[in-house]
Amino acid sequence: MCIFASKADLSWAASRACSSCVRAVDGKVVCSQCERALCGQCMRTCWGCGTVACSLCGLVDCSDVCEKTLCGSCAMSDA
Repeated sequence: MCIFASKADLSWAASRACSSCVRAVDGKVVCSQCERALCGQCMRTCWGCGTVACSLCGLVDCSDVCEKTLCGSCAMSDA
């Protein structure tokens, strides 16, 4: 007997995948800017305020010796 997944099952599966790399999400970490799910390898922590950002929302500042990730709010106030 073949059982097809309902739309609700598919939406749950999509919400359990990392928005950046599509790996399975290993926790409940979401981007503070867009609220998409993130795995532990793709989450970026803002150097300014410590919030979590994804690779799409986090801005990388390479002007110093080490690169820093900034969330949208900190990037605007740093400019």
